[in-house]
Amino acid sequence: MHRLIGGFTAIAMVIASLAPASATVASDTNTVKWMATSIVRLTLTPNYSAGYGSIRAVFGTQPAPTHGVDAPSVGNGAVDFGSVLAGNSYIYRYAVHLNVFTNSATGFNLYGEGAADFFNQSDSSTTPVSQTVFYVHSTATGDANTGFTPGLPFQNTTAPVTGGGFATPPTITYGGYPAPVASTASPAADFYYDYELKVPPTATGGSYFVWIVYTVVPQ
Repeated sequence: MHRLIGGFTAIAMVIASLAPASATVASDTNTVKWMATSIVRLTLTPNYSAGYGSIRAVFGTQPAPTHGVDAPSVGNGAVDFGSVLAGNSYIYRYAVHLNVFTNSATGFNLYGEGAADFFNQSDSSTTPVSQTVFYVHSTATGDANTGFTPGLPFQNTTAPVTGGGFATPPTITYGGYPAPVASTASPAADFYYDYELKVPPTATGGSYFVWIVYTVVPQ
């Protein structure tokens, strides 16, 4: 067996501020100016519901979810698939819940990218995150996704990254933004995701990890 993902960590959080808006009111003798206070808040909760964990893709009755030691309890830790097998696919139920609040009257975009490729701490080999880790829309409770549910790939960011070691959360410095993973015209919203892991048959044994960084930008 190959232990892939010693700490598959999705607790990185980047918050982008709404650019201050300005307005003017003219009178006969003076101009009054004010600035609107910007608010952007992103709260990410991993393992957000009871029954969280990794399930290998099998036909028929689904196995009970399991998880690795870095996902100790509901609402805590990393998204840790635990021990997995090369050449197999897995779904991780209740991976992350993102709660977004802004004061943007036109809504916001949510971006989610890998800070790097999927990295093996044991031999420093990598696999492309876009071919390995996927996100699947989930629900607050009653998640029925399986390892066969189609997912969308996380992309490896092309923006500059600082940090990102196993114990060091990364920062992505955007000059321009990629395609959003979600977009809404509402100022606040909740997003629920499962993660899918498709382990390459050629993956070498070891402990793998990757940081997924979420960023909110008002429209």
